[in-house]
Amino acid sequence: MNTANLNTPLIAISVLTVLVGLIWGIKTVQTNAEQKAAANFAPPPSAVNVFTVEKQNWSRSLSSVGTVRAEEGITVLAEVAGRVENIHFRSGDTVEAGSLLLEQDSGNEFAQLASAKARLRLAESNYERIARLRKQKTVSESQFESAKQELDSAIAEVKDLESSLEKKKIRAPFSGRLGIRKVDLGEDLQVGTPIVALQAHDSLNVNFTIPQRWLSLVQPGLDVHVNMIEIKDTIVSGKINAVGAEVNEITRNIEVQARLENADGALVPGMAVEVRVAIPESREHIVVPSTAVVYAPFGDTVFVVEKNEETGQLHARQQFIKIAQRRGDFVSIEAGLSGGERVASSGAFKLFNGQNVVISDQEETVYSLNPQPNDT
Repeated sequence: MNTANLNTPLIAISVLTVLVGLIWGIKTVQTNAEQKAAANFAPPPSAVNVFTVEKQNWSRSLSSVGTVRAEEGITVLAEVAGRVENIHFRSGDTVEAGSLLLEQDSGNEFAQLASAKARLRLAESNYERIARLRKQKTVSESQFESAKQELDSAIAEVKDLESSLEKKKIRAPFSGRLGIRKVDLGEDLQVGTPIVALQAHDSLNVNFTIPQRWLSLVQPGLDVHVNMIEIKDTIVSGKINAVGAEVNEITRNIEVQARLENADGALVPGMAVEVRVAIPESREHIVVPSTAVVYAPFGDTVFVVEKNEETGQLHARQQFIKIAQRRGDFVSIEAGLSGGERVASSGAFKLFNGQNVVISDQEETVYSLNPQPNDT
């Protein structure tokens, strides 16, 4: 057998083994280097604004939704039947108490009044004559009583017609603003026909309900603040003037009424408004800006910014919290923070636990319990 033919496969296998070992060694070195680089890699620090968790005294308050009612508000109605002869107002006018609004045709009543006054004069003359004769005892007592009855009847008839004529002059019973006119010139009105709504806008009431558990704290004299639901910065103040006498058996709520001063006319009767009742006591709350909270289904968290004592680098530590309530730009924390910690107030949504951070050089947002947004 040829020895050269036997050595050739052995040499090829040896070379291949050396090549595989070399490649494996190179890959091992590369993998170790990558793992070491990954272990030493740190993402660049994230820039955040920080807020020092503080304690604030919040006055207690109760919020509700109420309905604005005019302290005086009616729909002016026709008191007697008759045709509209004159209209002395326009829709939306502001009128004073006693202002003439509308006149109905009263030609027949004037004619009847003239006739009634003529009968009255005759009855007065007849009564005076009978009274003189009675003193002379030339007429009987029954004749005197009959003359007196005729005089009283004539007086009553005149007063009745004068009253009917006055009812055909429809006047504003109090000062206020008129609504939309509901009648036209020449229209025949029946008793009770609506003419126009009249609402006193200067002094309004707001009616709202509170849960029965607040009954012991809500009483007449407490301050209330009211704003339109659509426009938060339009606020009208007032005071509670009445608390209902019974609790609703279904809702377990009780009705409350507050009187408002509406000098600038910002509110209109019938409007739905937000009502906040100021309770005369306060509580201390641990607060952070609402922008610092990361909301999630598994729990709300904030990122506490702490300093690593070994490296001196700031890092973010994710902390679970329990929110008690919200007010303005702040939330009060019931559990998870004790006050004095620094939390990321902006940029928290992009952080993860343990991430390095730096404090941003951007100006910190000014937070308020009563923010007033500007429409631009």
